[in-house]
Amino acid sequence: MSSEIKTRRVERRRSENYLKKAEEYDKTMEACYTNGQWNACILNAIHCGISSIDALTVYLLELRHAGDRHLEAIELLKRTQLDQDELDSKSMQFSFLLSIKNVAEYEDRLMDEKDAQNAMKAANRIFSWVKNELKNKK
Repeated sequence: MSSEIKTRRVERRRSENYLKKAEEYDKTMEACYTNGQWNACILNAIHCGISSIDALTVYLLELRHAGDRHLEAIELLKRTQLDQDELDSKSMQFSFLLSIKNVAEYEDRLMDEKDAQNAMKAANRIFSWVKNELKNKK
């Protein structure tokens, strides 16, 4: 992988917009789960994770990932001074979400309740961590 990550400059104050998006995805994820809409639940979990990471990188670096490979957002996040153990943990959770994205979005296999539970767990951990980090930084 090239060390050059495609980014877009975003004003720090716009991090709140990405956090709001993450919150909306989180609420929609929960509603979809309640309604047994496993595929939609998972897709909202994935987008909750992506918007959460964007909120944090925008706040800390005034950059957000703008490439096709969402995993590069974690590489961008690693440019910050955040705790390495936390970054490793969130990287694994984010990687998990991205690993099921293609199946949930494009393949003919339907996701099930267990898949949705696992996606929600990862998204909730990322979202909660980002909210806490932003609260502590302000």
